[in-house]
Amino acid sequence: MKNSDSIALLQECNSGSKMAVSSIRDVLNDIKEEKLKRLLKNYIHKHEEYGEELHALLSANNAPVEEPKTSAKTMAKMVTGVKLFADHSASQIANLMIDGCNMGVKAISKYQNQYRNADRESIEISEELVKIEQHMANGLRRFLA
Repeated sequence: MKNSDSIALLQECNSGSKMAVSSIRDVLNDIKEEKLKRLLKNYIHKHEEYGEELHALLSANNAPVEEPKTSAKTMAKMVTGVKLFADHSASQIANLMIDGCNMGVKAISKYQNQYRNADRESIEISEELVKIEQHMANGLRRFLA
């Protein structure tokens, strides 16, 4: 059985991964550039696979699997809508998604510091999400103009 810090860290990772999937899906219909669309669909898949791993771990520890806060999802949708209102370019979408990746890395780093007693496995799993976000941001940079 994992300790409370381990569970909390995994729950935050789960929430962050779901937030990423939701944010990517919010922009998919606005994308005209097929390479960008393929890249983002690939990262939806990576986040979903990651989420399945988290769900299994949380379930094995009888921990609830929570959805991201409605207020966070609503705010993210509003920001996305405002930023894409006049500019649906691949560059603008990439910029928005990179900002999201950076926010994800910062949030997971904060939770790693907050839940210092998390076990090694949970910390390593949280590092996987950081790597996914960093790779995604690196892949998106080629679309910036």
